[in-house]
Amino acid sequence: MELLVSIVIPFVIAAGGTRLAMALAARLHFLDQPGAEAHKQHAAAVPYGGGLAIAVAVAAGMLFCRQFPTSLLGDIDLDHARLWPIYGGAAVLLAIGMIDDRRPLKALHKLIAQAVVAAVVIPTADLPIDSLQHWPWLAFLVSWGWMVLVTNAFNLLDHADGLAASVAVVSIAVLLGGAVLDNDVRQASLYLVMIAALVGFLMWNLPPAQVYMGDAGSMPLGFLIAAGTLSVTFWPSGTSGASSLAVLTPVIITAIPLFDSTVVICKRLRNRKPIFTGDRNHISHRLNRLGYSPSVSLAIVVLLQVALAGSAFTLRLGDQVAGVVALAQDAAILIAVVMLETIRTPHD
Repeated sequence: MELLVSIVIPFVIAAGGTRLAMALAARLHFLDQPGAEAHKQHAAAVPYGGGLAIAVAVAAGMLFCRQFPTSLLGDIDLDHARLWPIYGGAAVLLAIGMIDDRRPLKALHKLIAQAVVAAVVIPTADLPIDSLQHWPWLAFLVSWGWMVLVTNAFNLLDHADGLAASVAVVSIAVLLGGAVLDNDVRQASLYLVMIAALVGFLMWNLPPAQVYMGDAGSMPLGFLIAAGTLSVTFWPSGTSGASSLAVLTPVIITAIPLFDSTVVICKRLRNRKPIFTGDRNHISHRLNRLGYSPSVSLAIVVLLQVALAGSAFTLRLGDQVAGVVALAQDAAILIAVVMLETIRTPHD
């Protein structure tokens, strides 16, 4: 019963809170205006506030889980001490995102803020990469760079209706599975609550979107997923026959955001444009130009993320041969997408 309630609470709060945020944003003129940035596609002003609604829903859900700790794995006292620095970092990015949504900040300033938050959270939450523990500074630098990279990737992915939240649900579902396999109740409860909150938000964010999460949603979301990929163990090193390739699962779990960011940055460099300048070369933009509707484009990207992120379980549960096959399949999928995206359109 407690498990069901822990899902329902964040879902209802996110759905109701997002609807309330829409009404308040309209009154306060807290709106994303059409044409405000190059990558914007909407024709009419859309309210912000979804990010705050998601945050409140997740906080409420986690409070309930702490009060009633029965979960997927049984009755265990949920000690979230290790997660508090991660929660704090996400809260800081939420506040920065709210400011940016109200009055846009420079991309470089946001990047610096993300870098500082990551630099503080990694040592306090003990997130350096375990396989590099003999080189502590290298472990810190790799973890730090990874967190900033993934945070920005999800921030950039929030360029189309329902996209960032839907892809995040898939990534978090894989993290949830990993936490369950690790018997990590604390993380499993967080990911379960996050999925429920995002689904509640998506009721208003699917095409055509009636509300946006804004940077207040996409930055903390990417940050939490980045932290999850560092803290959920997909490489059971003590398991006989396990694929050592499982160390690559963080890349697979965040495949679509990283792929989209890489393609966009490469195109900007090729066209000699600043990498911080927005454009319409993201994956959903290109699918739209190939004739797909926003809803179909969203479905295609989400299915791609499912196919890629799902192979994380093959890397963990299979042997070395299965791991090589899974990675080869992922590479083939991305190559096919690249071939599709290289079809010339008038915009190129």
